[in-house]
Amino acid sequence: MDMKKVLLAVAVAMVVLVGAGVAYAAGNSSSEMTIGNLDADESYKGSVSIAGKNESSVHKLANIDQAAAEQVALGAVPGTVHETELEASDNGYVVYDIEISGDDGKGHEVIVDAGNGEVLHQDLEEESDESDERGDTEDADGGANGKEGADLGGCVG
Repeated sequence: MDMKKVLLAVAVAMVVLVGAGVAYAAGNSSSEMTIGNLDADESYKGSVSIAGKNESSVHKLANIDQAAAEQVALGAVPGTVHETELEASDNGYVVYDIEISGDDGKGHEVIVDAGNGEVLHQDLEEESDESDERGDTEDADGGANGKEGADLGGCVG
């Protein structure tokens, strides 16, 4: 009889653990979705709103020029500017979206307020991570060639 109670307790514990694991996994996936949505949401606020205005007039609404915005962005992330766009953000503000190849070897995106020149947001670009991985593959191939050279060196010496 005691063996049946032990087996029943083990079975109940397994059900609880499996249920907790499923709930944990479901909770993690929803929080990841929330993090992704925060990026799309663009929760920052700029100083120049396009509410009620024609989006094609963003150039007229900007108070700072592209060069000034790039200097602000480079102050936040030292490196080289690759692309700058003056645009209406998803949340309705006029901003400069600046892509920088950072001195740290990573790609960065810096959002600068087109009204007052403040950095509103900055983020690492995911694309540079992929190119880094491709570079690692090339290094591995180069390592194989280096090994062959080392073998030749061993034969000569």
